[in-house]
Amino acid sequence: MKITKFHREHVVEAAALFVENYRRQRQIVPVLPGLMAEVVPVAERLTRLLDVSSGVVAVENGRLLGYLAWYLVPNFRDTPRRGAYVPEWGHATVDDGKTAIYRALYRAAAGQWAAAGCQVHAITLLAHDQEAERAWFWHGFGLTVLDAVRPVRPLNTLPQTALHIRQATVEDAAALTALDAEHWQHYSQPPILMTARTGLNEAGNIAFLSRRKNSVWLACDGEHLAGFIRCDGYDFDGVAIVESDRTAAITGAYVRPAYRGQRAAPAMLDAALRHYESLGFTCCALNFESFNPEATLFWLNYFEPVCHSVLRVPEA
Repeated sequence: MKITKFHREHVVEAAALFVENYRRQRQIVPVLPGLMAEVVPVAERLTRLLDVSSGVVAVENGRLLGYLAWYLVPNFRDTPRRGAYVPEWGHATVDDGKTAIYRALYRAAAGQWAAAGCQVHAITLLAHDQEAERAWFWHGFGLTVLDAVRPVRPLNTLPQTALHIRQATVEDAAALTALDAEHWQHYSQPPILMTARTGLNEAGNIAFLSRRKNSVWLACDGEHLAGFIRCDGYDFDGVAIVESDRTAAITGAYVRPAYRGQRAAPAMLDAALRHYESLGFTCCALNFESFNPEATLFWLNYFEPVCHSVLRVPEA
């Protein structure tokens, strides 16, 4: 097995390796869109990646055994760190000898990442591929983000809550902005400890709510907002495999601590799913940090993981 630079001549064969693995993921989670189950769109993404970055391949007797291609990302996850990131379609191997192939690919890539000053190494894996996950775990990588999907249909059991559930309007923008600020403050607290971030301002929320396929669902205690779920019908804050004109992405969710345990979140989720079902959407997608205990406990009740993003922060 020889490790060499990823050239354009490898793109189609590399894309075919990913497609074969992705089709297995779709057999497990059929609601996943089919776009990335075809060689051409994957090859197009790989070509665009190679235009701005680089990669390595494993070859034996003229046969492509695997590939690894990445982006170099300044301020990775809104930190001062420079990172190397491999998307879910940016790698794949043949089944035979997968662990050894990934080991060889990472050895070559890590040298290039270190030379580029990367302080974080990250890769997104298809959730079904347990052998690949074990290989990267043994390279020192740990779980950080999960991408998950579910069909756009109501929950099996209608959630009962004393709170009033309704769709937000532009008149709710100011109150929603304040609630979203609390939401983002939550992420910087233990045990989550993410870097401080801010949500949309009032003008941003008005613009968001003014687009037809976007929505925010509110849980209300009288005039007081208890929580929200934000759904985006246009832009995907997640992995490429979920992208489709019939995918709605949940991009924010929060319930104030005083209202937790009152079934507000499932009631808002059910309302959102009913709404997008009426619009003809078929897939609902989201991503969340594995170290966010509230998110993990809630979302895994209703969504099926399709990608695991893992990272390593080298000591030197």
